[in-house]
Amino acid sequence: MDDDTDSPPPRPRPTRDLPSRRAKIKAPARETRATAAYFTSSSTTQTSSSTDSDNQAPSRNLRPRRKKRKPPSLATSTSSAPGNPTKRQRLQPAVAKIPPLRHRHRSRSNDTVDDSLPDDSVFPSWCTLPYHVWLRVFGFVAAPIRNPASRIDDFTEAVHTLLSGARTCRSTAEPALAALYKCPPFYRAYNKSPQASFVQFLQTLALAPSKTLIRYRPKIEILRIDVDTFFTRKVNGHQLQLKQVLKHLPRLACLELYHPADDPPYRDLKNHLRWRLSKDDLLDGLALLPDGDASVGDKTTTTSLKSWRWNSRLTPVDLSLERLSEIHAHPGFRSLRKLAYVNYQLPSTTQFSARARESQEAQNRDLQAIAHLAASINALPDLQHLVIESSTLANGLLLDRLPKTLTHLELINCWEITSEDMSTFLMSHGNSLVQLTLKHCQSLSLGFLPVLGTSCPNLAHLEADLSYFRHHESYADNKPEYATLLEVGQVPTWPSSIQSIEIINMRNWTRAAAEMFFSSLMKNAKALPNLRRLEFKVILNIDWRQRQELRRSLADQMTRVFERKSAPPKERRAIRQHSEMKLEDVNEAQMSEPTTRRSARITNQTSTPAPNRDDASHPSRRNLSKAVTVRRNLGSFKSLSTFDADDEDSSEDELSMGDPGTRLSQSRTTTARAAGLRGEEFIHGLCDVVDIQVDNQRPAERQYDMDDFLDSPEHSDTEWNSDEDEVFA
Repeated sequence: MDDDTDSPPPRPRPTRDLPSRRAKIKAPARETRATAAYFTSSSTTQTSSSTDSDNQAPSRNLRPRRKKRKPPSLATSTSSAPGNPTKRQRLQPAVAKIPPLRHRHRSRSNDTVDDSLPDDSVFPSWCTLPYHVWLRVFGFVAAPIRNPASRIDDFTEAVHTLLSGARTCRSTAEPALAALYKCPPFYRAYNKSPQASFVQFLQTLALAPSKTLIRYRPKIEILRIDVDTFFTRKVNGHQLQLKQVLKHLPRLACLELYHPADDPPYRDLKNHLRWRLSKDDLLDGLALLPDGDASVGDKTTTTSLKSWRWNSRLTPVDLSLERLSEIHAHPGFRSLRKLAYVNYQLPSTTQFSARARESQEAQNRDLQAIAHLAASINALPDLQHLVIESSTLANGLLLDRLPKTLTHLELINCWEITSEDMSTFLMSHGNSLVQLTLKHCQSLSLGFLPVLGTSCPNLAHLEADLSYFRHHESYADNKPEYATLLEVGQVPTWPSSIQSIEIINMRNWTRAAAEMFFSSLMKNAKALPNLRRLEFKVILNIDWRQRQELRRSLADQMTRVFERKSAPPKERRAIRQHSEMKLEDVNEAQMSEPTTRRSARITNQTSTPAPNRDDASHPSRRNLSKAVTVRRNLGSFKSLSTFDADDEDSSEDELSMGDPGTRLSQSRTTTARAAGLRGEEFIHGLCDVVDIQVDNQRPAERQYDMDDFLDSPEHSDTEWNSDEDEVFA
């Protein structure tokens, strides 16, 4: 006899939740599969088990039992007699109506999941991917870590993602740590202070490679150090030196020393700093180790830097501006490609009184300082990226002496640069310039834009931030030093190689000048095939109705002309076979193919793509249903089209059907007519970002957002209770 027919289990003890007598079961308001199975099983159990007493507690099977799977051979041999059904057999008719949970979930998801995916899906073994593939993947994840201007949320998410990837499996551990250690993020505090993280970082590098699973020393390539946090404080009673950090880094390429006093709002540029860089400490750290062993990761060659940052307050007398040309001849600095100068001022402003600044001696000292700075820059043959920040030495005289091989010039908080100086520099040095970055230059207007197109044929990125900071916190001296940002007659010209234009906080100009500025872009839209990003923030001190009209006319028109009208991305849930992907691409190409004539629309609607004879597999039900949906959508789209092409000549129909370029141009003209523009307007439609803001908001040093106005947490302060108030005591 089957095990289920044995004596029933001992009766449970009556409780409040499980009473001794069976209560009356009320019929549910709505009958479902679960309730039907429950009541059917309950009634079957009551009629069959007549020998059980009424005091026995019922078995509350809210979920029916699933039948155990058995092999077919065992099912026939162990079947019980038909005249004596078991308890499991009595419950089988009710349970059979409801599929098990797995089958219920699978049948419910069949309506949304593609039928072709489980059959021909390809799931590669991710653990077998080579090292360089994972290193490339994690390199994209670590991009916010290597960007000093990244948001703290993106930075934190990137660090956590790399740590999770390092803990996933052995094949992803080393590439994830390699991407993390390429630019160590110890300057951001997580669970411990930055100094403790830096000390632990040095202790990890000091370990012998034979005692570590991964060789950490060759993985560090970028090192950014906050000297105020790491070098001004003692560790275990000793002062840290730079050579202790550099001696274990054989592949170091970027070394940048920062101090918080050099950051915005740039009001602490005259303060004395406690730590200074030593010349011997720097050169000894870059030199090779005399008894170094390459097999254990020691440096056997001199470190050749690609990026370095000079700071006037961090350098001693033996590293002054007059001696930088000799330092750049050192093997460690000879191959520099990016160089930054921070806080280098004119001697007349720092070494002479206010009355003696106009003397001949002060002027001669200024010319000598500019000559020394230009000589140190020209001593680097491979220099491509030059950054000058918070320096009055940056003026028209210095720009004329810069090398003509620069590809990226970045001027930050330089007060002496004017639009005339920039125009002269672009006409003489702009041929090789690829990126131009201008931020917080108080005397620089946009008067150089009329010569931009002809002087910079290779310019790809233009970025300008016209917000300025106060020199003194007590009064407002952050207003622009120029009278007008751009005159009406100064029409900008744009090079055909431009890819992104970002100019924010544009103020001190008129509405006519703003309309002329945006019109120059729309008129030259056809000559800007590489343009992908437009971002402008316009500040006009006019009536709000005029701003609203300008926002509707120019900003919306710029969006219609330049913004990309792209289709939604393709949905790829799994890696499928090539035949199905090819068929799906054909169907989507049929939907997105531009047609300009009614005869062409009829032809595309009736014709179907020819099947590929090389593909052995047949299209799935998903592709067939999708093809029918595509044709139906095409028919509804063509029937609702407002542009009628039957007024055109037949010769133009033949030309548009044969030449794809003409068909594309005609479709853009059609879009322009549908947008309400003139017939000669050109629709660019290739920009991924078009952000144009028009308001009269005054630029501030700190822009408040929604996060600054959140409520304080509940545990910060207790609720007020009047009983505790003892005013009248």
